[in-house]
Amino acid sequence: MNFKTLLLGSAAAMLMAGGAQAADLTVAEPVDYVKVCDAFGAGFFYSPGTDTCIKIGGYVKFGTSFGDRSGDEALVGTFNGVYPNSNWGNFYTEVSIQATASSVTEYGNLTGFIDMRAKTGNVRGEGDVTDYVNASTNSAYVDSAYLELGPLKAGYFTSLFDFGRGYNDTGMFGSDSTVDHIQLTYAVNGFGLAISVEDARDRNAFGQLNGFDDNNDYYTGGQDNIPDIVAAVTYASGIFSAKLAGAWTHQAVSTDFNHAGTPADPYQINAEDGWAVGGGLEIALDNFSAGDRFFVSAAYGDNANSYTGLAGGTSVAGFIGPFASVNAASATGTSWSALASYKHVWTPQVWSSLSGGYASFDGSDDVDGYNVDAWRVGFTTAYTPVKGLDLVGDVFYTSVDTNYDDVPNSDADGDGWTFNLFLKRSW
Repeated sequence: MNFKTLLLGSAAAMLMAGGAQAADLTVAEPVDYVKVCDAFGAGFFYSPGTDTCIKIGGYVKFGTSFGDRSGDEALVGTFNGVYPNSNWGNFYTEVSIQATASSVTEYGNLTGFIDMRAKTGNVRGEGDVTDYVNASTNSAYVDSAYLELGPLKAGYFTSLFDFGRGYNDTGMFGSDSTVDHIQLTYAVNGFGLAISVEDARDRNAFGQLNGFDDNNDYYTGGQDNIPDIVAAVTYASGIFSAKLAGAWTHQAVSTDFNHAGTPADPYQINAEDGWAVGGGLEIALDNFSAGDRFFVSAAYGDNANSYTGLAGGTSVAGFIGPFASVNAASATGTSWSALASYKHVWTPQVWSSLSGGYASFDGSDDVDGYNVDAWRVGFTTAYTPVKGLDLVGDVFYTSVDTNYDDVPNSDADGDGWTFNLFLKRSW
């Protein structure tokens, strides 16, 4: 055996050994890259290994506000309750994380949606109940969440009765409620028919009560925790979008004074039936100026103040104070509201809106001569220097007048203005 034969034999042995070791190596699986899902619109992607499409969104919002109040201090209070002499609402930061999961099934599209929010404790002057609660806890909360399968939708989301409060951040008076409910919808040829069963407690229904009033008389009773029933017809075609809605509710209460007012024979607080009707119309004015919109809506209710804007989120009681909504929602009487809002797009980066609204309540059936009148006007301008970033200024003026004809010197009125300024990064 010469040297050349030995060298070739050694090389062959090494190659055979290397091949045997290579056979023992684990073969890497193909990488399952994230794929774009275009079945449900922009921004969706397939969850790897599934047929579920996911979309992640949200925003970070930083804002401040300035304002002033005047008139009857018992009615409107001060702009900043913590610092009564301050016209500054301090800074606040709000965040939102939104997730949508959708897939196609034999029963229709299956969707789940979550919008979780949190806000720092320095709430603005015109805060709502959620603002005040989170001011003390600094905790995250569910702004909306629902599941949807074909025509069925259930969860915590905007009431079927609502149709918007105009093109401004503050909103004019009207129903503006997010409630737990289950909704069934049928749509054909631009028309939509829907019915929902909604939790009245999300509209400030205060439930059962008992205790002593200011005269040391004992009372008991309250609402019966019966869900609201809401139905609506919608239409959208071309430049028009319209909605007509009706609601039956059981939120208002009346007091039966035909009792002694003692623990043995207390005054009775009785729940009362109520109803409301409302409608809205939006017109796209792109032929006049690209992006321009005009919106108008109105509502009327009997024992249904949260549906007309006397109580609830964007309401007269909300201007007076968030905890006044409980009393306003339960008051018996008739009420109505109306608003109009116009949005003009100056450039692709700048738009402005002008909005005005009015709300009225007549509670004379319960208290002779008792009525409330309120109006609000607002102006908003937004600037978008880059995609996803908005700088918004929102200024509005509100006036409230209450009358008690049968109680001398008891009329009260107040007004106030507020300027909100915020930066918002959305994705």
